[in-house]
Amino acid sequence: MVTWMLTSNNIWSKIKIIILLFKGIIMEKEKKGKYRGTTTFLQRKLMIENYLETHNITKSCKKAGVSINTFRRWYPRYLKSRLEGIKNSKSHVNKHLGKIDKKYKNRVIELKKEHPLWGRRTIAFTIRNENNGKKIISPSGVQKVLEKAGLWGNKS
Repeated sequence: MVTWMLTSNNIWSKIKIIILLFKGIIMEKEKKGKYRGTTTFLQRKLMIENYLETHNITKSCKKAGVSINTFRRWYPRYLKSRLEGIKNSKSHVNKHLGKIDKKYKNRVIELKKEHPLWGRRTIAFTIRNENNGKKIISPSGVQKVLEKAGLWGNKS
């Protein structure tokens, strides 16, 4: 039988851990390398507060249930803007995704009309060669342009 030596500090640390587990701040231990999803503000706050008290990255990360790389990503944001810096994660939305320049759209349509037997890959490759090997439009992009123009899928 294992007996615990309970001191006042030990009791409060166990109670604090139980409360944090209940609130969902500390994740249950998972298999190493398994993706755990995005961190919550409370996890980030706990991780940084613990680090400021102990100056031990490993223990702080374990207590908050996050990786050391997560600490390395969020701590500079905390230093720059304090708690405001760790409140929201940055969105990684590419605002130019799917935007094809009008001149390239017109060139795709022009090439298809000149060469009706050419497919999307040939047209994409031709446009790439016309632009010194720079990838301007993908084959699926060519297909989307041709579909909108009504030049795709009409096999007679």
